[in-house]
Amino acid sequence: MLDIQLIGLLNATLQAATLLFIAALGELITEKSGILNLGVEGMIAIGAVSGFMTAINTENIYLAIIVGILSSAAFASIHALVTVLLKQDQTVSGLILTILGLALSSLMGKEYRGKKLNVKIESLSNNNEPSNFIEVLMSQNIVFYIALILMISVSYLLQNTLFGRRLQAVGEDSKAADSMGLKVNRTQFIATCIGGAFAGLSGVYLTLSYVPYWTDNMTSGRGWIALALVIFGGWKPYRTALGALLFGFLEALVPRLQTYGFDLNPYIVKITPYIITIFILVILTIYKGGRTGAPKNIGIPFFRENR
Repeated sequence: MLDIQLIGLLNATLQAATLLFIAALGELITEKSGILNLGVEGMIAIGAVSGFMTAINTENIYLAIIVGILSSAAFASIHALVTVLLKQDQTVSGLILTILGLALSSLMGKEYRGKKLNVKIESLSNNNEPSNFIEVLMSQNIVFYIALILMISVSYLLQNTLFGRRLQAVGEDSKAADSMGLKVNRTQFIATCIGGAFAGLSGVYLTLSYVPYWTDNMTSGRGWIALALVIFGGWKPYRTALGALLFGFLEALVPRLQTYGFDLNPYIVKITPYIITIFILVILTIYKGGRTGAPKNIGIPFFRENR
C-alpha cells in the first residue's frame, strides 16, 4: 500500500512540476532580456480559459492548445508595449496585467463554469495505475515531454547560440548591447511575448489535462510560484527544473498529508515554496557577494538617448 501511495505521489509531483516549470521557463527567458514580468499569473489564466473555451466549442485539442498559447502571447505583448516601447514601470504593468488577466478570464469563462470537457490532453499510455517509475513516466502526456525538450533547448540556446548570447547581453547591459548594434527593444519585445506563450502553454495544460474543467481563479497563485522558481533556480533552466520538482512535490503533498498520518495545516505547506525562495536568495546574496544570478538590467527601462 505504501508503494502505491508513493507512486501516486510521484505521478502527481511530475504533473504539478510540469505546470510550474513551463511558466517559470518562460519567465526566465523574459527576465534574461532584462524585462520583469509580474503578470505571469494573469497570462496563465488567459491561456487556460481560452484553451478551454476552444476545446469545448471545437473539440479540437490541437487547436485549443494553439489558441491558448497565442492568446497569452498576445496578452504578454501588452506588457511588452507598455514596458519596452513606452518605457513605463515594469512592476506596475505586471501587477495590472495579473489583475486584468484574472478578471478577464473570469468574464470570458463565465458561461463555461462546470462544463464537461469532451477532449483533453491524453497521456502516452492508458495505464491509470502505474506501479513503477517507468510506468509513471509513460503515464505523463505530451506536454511533460515538451517541457523536457524546452528545458534542454532553452539551456542550449542561452549558452551556445548567437541569439542566446545577444539575449543575455541585452539583459546584462542594454546600453553596451545597443552600442554593439543589437536591437534592444526588438529583443526584449520578442522575449516578453515568448514568456507569455510559455505561460499560455502552462495554462492550457492546467485546464486541458491537470484539472480538466474551468472555474474562476483556478491558477491559485501558480504564476507567483513560477516567479519564485526563477529566483530559486538562479536564472538557470536546469536548476529551475529541480526547483519545479521540489515545489511540485509540495503541491502534490498537501492533499495527501492526512493519508500519510500527518496532522499538519496545509497552509503551512503552501507557503513553504516562498519561504524556501527567500532562504535561497539570502544564501546566494551572502555567499556570492550579492550576485544572485539575476540579469543586471532587469526592471530597468532602456533609453537609447541616455547611452
